Amino acid sequence: MVFLDVLVNYGCRRWLHKEDYSFDEDEVSSSSKPSQYPLLGFKGRHLEDDYLEYLVVASRARIIFGYVTVILLYALGPFALWWPYYDELLWKEELYGILSDEQKEDFRENRDEGEWFKYFPTSASIAYAFMCLVLVMFILGLVAVMCMYQMKRFEKYRSWIFYITPAMYLLYMVFAGVLFAHDSDGYNIFGPAGWVIALILQYASPLASLFFISLPALVMFELMVVFVLVFLVIVPLCNPDGNLWNLIGETTTQIVADNTASEMPAYVSEAIEAGLVSPPPDEENLNLRNIFRITAPIVLLCILVVCVLVVSVIVDITNRQSFISKKIIDALTKQREQQLLQQKEDQENLIHSIFPPMVAKNLIRRQTQQPLKVSQSGRDFGLGHMSLGRSVAQMHHEVTILFTDIVGFTAMSQTVAPQQVMEFLHELFVRFDDLVGRDSLLWKVETIGDAFMVASGLEGVRTKSRELVISDTSSIGSSVCLCPATAAVLFGKSALAEARTLTMPNSMQCQIRAGVHTGDVCSGVVGTRMPRYCLFGDTVNTASRMESSGVPGRMQISEATHALVCGDDSDFCWDERGYVEVKGKGKLKTYLLRDDDSGTD
Repeated sequence: MVFLDVLVNYGCRRWLHKEDYSFDEDEVSSSSKPSQYPLLGFKGRHLEDDYLEYLVVASRARIIFGYVTVILLYALGPFALWWPYYDELLWKEELYGILSDEQKEDFRENRDEGEWFKYFPTSASIAYAFMCLVLVMFILGLVAVMCMYQMKRFEKYRSWIFYITPAMYLLYMVFAGVLFAHDSDGYNIFGPAGWVIALILQYASPLASLFFISLPALVMFELMVVFVLVFLVIVPLCNPDGNLWNLIGETTTQIVADNTASEMPAYVSEAIEAGLVSPPPDEENLNLRNIFRITAPIVLLCILVVCVLVVSVIVDITNRQSFISKKIIDALTKQREQQLLQQKEDQENLIHSIFPPMVAKNLIRRQTQQPLKVSQSGRDFGLGHMSLGRSVAQMHHEVTILFTDIVGFTAMSQTVAPQQVMEFLHELFVRFDDLVGRDSLLWKVETIGDAFMVASGLEGVRTKSRELVISDTSSIGSSVCLCPATAAVLFGKSALAEARTLTMPNSMQCQIRAGVHTGDVCSGVVGTRMPRYCLFGDTVNTASRMESSGVPGRMQISEATHALVCGDDSDFCWDERGYVEVKGKGKLKTYLLRDDDSGTD
């Protein structure tokens, strides 16, 4: 960018910044567009910076092709046309150096007006050096642009291309303007108005590369204004050879005078007198015709300048629309990705709440191997495509199972509204869930009606070992080291106490039965729609029988569990119930937890 654009983007940035437009809002649509200034870009100057960074990347091929074009046009145009005269100019410079002062004065007076040697007789080599520097400047510009695109260290400086490129064109126009002003002997060979042809074919030809470079509209406007001022105003009006525009009028007048002064051949006069042909155009029509013929290249040049401006504005509008569309698409894509990630996180949280950690990790690992899909119904949570049961079935040894059941629940359900029953169950089971959450050895397996099932000691549930230090002064009074069976008994004891603090909807005090047994179980995930983590085995059946054959308000445990929780250091006190008839199991020896925790086994 050049002077005006630098002034706009840096000097006037503070005053031009009118909004902080962001495409990261929650609601982004295709109709959402930031406001703009004519030619000056977006009113949000930070957004304008983002646009320039986008444009310099999107215009990479066009910018590089523009540099290649300007190098070829300059090398085959001004540079090549001046080079054949290099030896002659050096010879004149050498000759001028050996002349006396009087001879030098005479040498300069004999030069035509506007000729380079009349004003700079000793600077021919310097002029050619500058011509070479201009060529090197464009080549180095191409190399610099290629480096900025290829090397990551210059990635944040790529927008400088829009400063470097127009600056090179400005320097060229200044240099070409100086050469053009002192090259009367170069364009007079085309006639008095030949400077127009020389301007188009020689000095302005490298600027044709601007058609290929996607520079911002403001920059292109500046370059075209400078071009018009230098080549169509300053140099023609202030040319050492005189006003070049006056030469066009003089040439036209001379042509008309020559045509008028010339006598028509006899056969033409005879044809006119005989009425075979009409008389030739009068002087005024001939004058207009010649003016049009001579000024046509200037009109063409002006049309090209206007076309460059119009094309640059159209391209700039198109680029800005593409930039806005890209930002909107990026914002919508980001929102979509966030939605997918949020749904994935919700799925994983749900899986962790349904399954033990090891099982959940297995399921999540298998899920990540498949494409992330948004569930349309929200019911399968992305698990419907997995063979769950076969992949997560596992045997567990010495697992303690506990069942609880509400005494009088069926009778109560028949006398109160279902909504009250649900509210009561929710309050009770939430308290039980809190108790489970205090001990990582425990895992809530499921609830069936008023039954609550808990497992203790499942592999993949506990964190380190089968022993856990629990600080729960409300249940045991101090921190002790527990085995899975002890953790299950502690939970049952606390559950009995929590239940007694509640009143059922029928105004009766809540009482539960608890049954505990220890043995081997097999875990597995059943089903794909609303999958359930279930435990199977005789241990589960026996624990259920311990609950169903138990005493209201008491916890009944099997002999296998009692062997694990009794001992001299045990804090529990048990009453031996003796042998109890258990459906499908015969008589089993059971124990009941003593209410006051006093006494010995």
